[in-house]
Amino acid sequence: MLSHGPGGLGAVRSLARRGVKVTVISYDATDPALRSRYPAERFWLQGDSQEQKELHLLALLRNLPERNAVILTTSDQMVSFISARQDELLKKFRFRLPPHDVLDALNDKRKETELVSSLGFPVPKTLHNVPADVDLLVRELRFPIIFKPHLFSVAHIFPLKNAVVSNRGELDEFYAKWKNALPVLLAQEVIPGPDDASWICSCTFDERHKMLDCGIKRKLRALPAHFGGSTLAVSRHNESILELAEKLGAQLEYVGHAGIEFRWDERDGEYKYIELNPRLPANVGFDEACGLATVWNSYLVSQGLNGERPVNRQKDGVYYLDLKGDLRSAQDDGMSKAKFLRQFFGLWLINRTNGLYFAWDDPKPGIAVARRFIRNYLRPPSKDAANGPSAANRKAA
Repeated sequence: MLSHGPGGLGAVRSLARRGVKVTVISYDATDPALRSRYPAERFWLQGDSQEQKELHLLALLRNLPERNAVILTTSDQMVSFISARQDELLKKFRFRLPPHDVLDALNDKRKETELVSSLGFPVPKTLHNVPADVDLLVRELRFPIIFKPHLFSVAHIFPLKNAVVSNRGELDEFYAKWKNALPVLLAQEVIPGPDDASWICSCTFDERHKMLDCGIKRKLRALPAHFGGSTLAVSRHNESILELAEKLGAQLEYVGHAGIEFRWDERDGEYKYIELNPRLPANVGFDEACGLATVWNSYLVSQGLNGERPVNRQKDGVYYLDLKGDLRSAQDDGMSKAKFLRQFFGLWLINRTNGLYFAWDDPKPGIAVARRFIRNYLRPPSKDAANGPSAANRKAA
């Protein structure tokens, strides 16, 4: 398991509970999967740069004694690493990736939106090259506008997941601050509406590009607030989303695990494609809580075996909660700590809730995260934090 973030923890638990011997190689020493009781072996990558970490990763893989072990991963960087070296790695390991041209497009948001649009799926209006002239941008796109880096490898130029501007003043401020980063960005119109207009799929496709399973959840809150990954969501079956994900996988000739997001646009009554991540998503452990063995299916498909279709439909009404991220999201959105805690305890006591880190049979990762969370929660804000980020980057900070 090449782990970079909480997705590795959920995947390790899923496989180890089924008797699979799991070796974890984590991107850094703080990865929660390293604290789990389930891995048989644990490593973390050394180095001060992406290049150094990749060299260490390659050395570790070459020196592992196992042959025909399955490689699964939770980060775009590691997917790209595997893809670039698959001729060598497939001599020793087993893994399945989408076709090279598809994977290349999915890791570049400019190519991704062009590809998906060419297949007939509606996407938000997009400028693949952000103009240096702010007036030209305003003529092309309506507010609010979201800026995204088109490649994960440009984080040293634009270190934010995204940035949203809501008016001309914020846009002028954004241009002044990030003028040199404009060539690595794309700009999209934000589809209006509440957080629950967004739907997330976690699904597995077999060798014939047929969908084996699909866990669907409705986003309720996100980090960055309104424009990021889920911090609070609920499992909800949605036949339209299921059909869109199934059709997209077939047309892309997709193999393996995918995290797909669509958003309902009430202006034209269509679900718009937002993104597809060709890896295990951060909240993959939530699939198990909803009765779907998506990680197990990804493991079987990587071995060249037939996956297992679920006997029953997913359990609806199960809540997913990333407590640490959800508190940050609520605070960024102006919610008081008291109101957040009332919501949290009401949700936790009344509803079926699945957390991102804690599990009764594997408590150490959750306890470690909880300790850091409480320590930071009780710490008084610094003067800089109290002043807050600038308006143009408030939702992306």
